[in-house]
Amino acid sequence: MSFIAIDLDGTLLNDQNEISEENIKAIQYAQDRGFEVVISTGRAYFDVQTICKKAGIAPLIIGTNGSTIHSKDGKVLSSITISKVSVELILKWLDERDYYYEVFTNKAIYTLKKRREHIYQEIQSLKEADLDSDWTEVVEVAERQFEQFGYVLVENYHDILKQEEEFFNIVACSFDQKKLAEGWNQFNMFDDLMVVSSADYNIEITSNRASKGNALEKLAFMLNGSLEQSMAIGDSNNDLSMFQKVGYSVAMGNAKDVIKAVCTTTTLKNDENGVAYAIYRYMENFVVQK
Repeated sequence: MSFIAIDLDGTLLNDQNEISEENIKAIQYAQDRGFEVVISTGRAYFDVQTICKKAGIAPLIIGTNGSTIHSKDGKVLSSITISKVSVELILKWLDERDYYYEVFTNKAIYTLKKRREHIYQEIQSLKEADLDSDWTEVVEVAERQFEQFGYVLVENYHDILKQEEEFFNIVACSFDQKKLAEGWNQFNMFDDLMVVSSADYNIEITSNRASKGNALEKLAFMLNGSLEQSMAIGDSNNDLSMFQKVGYSVAMGNAKDVIKAVCTTTTLKNDENGVAYAIYRYMENFVVQK
């Protein structure tokens, strides 16, 4: 058994936050031929489930950057949490420095109401500014982030800590690159944490035991599958761990050059059905050669 692991944002989702008909057909084509398709994302499971249900597909799901694995029928196969002690330390540090942040649990995405209003206003101001094409895209991606399913707005981070839920992932955002780098350096020093990024305006914090690559490897072990002939498709820093685990890695056409450089090949952009193109090319060429 082989796998096709696919990132969501900037990869399977187009710029309208939808899975195109071409990509849906390609996923079904691969599944019909015995491949296990895995959505591997920083998003929460309940958000991914909503997207997949709308598209009419039933894949395995690696969520919150490898913190969770769910079967096609929604059963929890694996769950790696951040301790509440660590969550409190992280949120206190972020809160004191006025970061916008989101906390992902097994039930919701928690964020502060006032911080959400502030970053939304910042996005609107940036949209009216004279930005280059790269930063225009960054702002557009940030705005689409708020279309995720499952947000719960609270007054302060203490309201989040009161929740008797499992904590999986904390996303901190800033358009100030110096501030973002400060956050990365701060949490990268923690032995029990992993810091990755899925966009130029965020850092994503999980347990150091959680990554897309580790989750994919665990899934292959659970299902007695092989990663040697498996494929992973993505566009960002948080996809690097799964690129390292598979025999065939694919960077999206819209990925940065540093991502393309570590992959076996590059496909079309996310708005050009790059996932479908990669799947068909992989099935017709790489699989046959093996």
